[in-house]
Amino acid sequence: MLLFFSFSLISSKNRIFRKWLSGRPTVVIDKGKILDCNMKKIRYTLDDLNQQLRELGIFDIVEVEFAILEVSGKLSVMKKTKYQNTTKQDFNPTIKNNDVIIPKELIMNGKMIEKNFNAHHSNNWLINQLNQRNLELKDVQYAVISSTGTLFIDIYNDKLTSAIDLE
Repeated sequence: MLLFFSFSLISSKNRIFRKWLSGRPTVVIDKGKILDCNMKKIRYTLDDLNQQLRELGIFDIVEVEFAILEVSGKLSVMKKTKYQNTTKQDFNPTIKNNDVIIPKELIMNGKMIEKNFNAHHSNNWLINQLNQRNLELKDVQYAVISSTGTLFIDIYNDKLTSAIDLE
């Protein structure tokens, strides 16, 4: 029990240890293309993929834009835009974004994730965004570029006056 508690504590503080202990999610479909090399690495078959898609109510693989096999073994799917369910925003759209992207984490636990930066969302760009919000890297718990291309930032000290308790 002490060993389990120790591993839990260390993995909650250290992302590298967490990846080593728990593993990482694996992209199996990217922009509608099946990534068979990734599937081979994790010994995941087309039968497994089709079964999990059917369990999610997707019977035609053509509908899938992105699919990620989570560490838990569950499949997370983002459908192509034309196959997504209609929402209230579809009736009064303010933003039309035809380029769907997987959200990219830029900061986790106050540390930059260098491999997720690119020419448009660079290290300097992120520092400028933090400066505009009067934030320092050590203040940020989580920062991600959403699937719509917007930057979401969550800080450690949210200064909430009271939490909602539903019990």
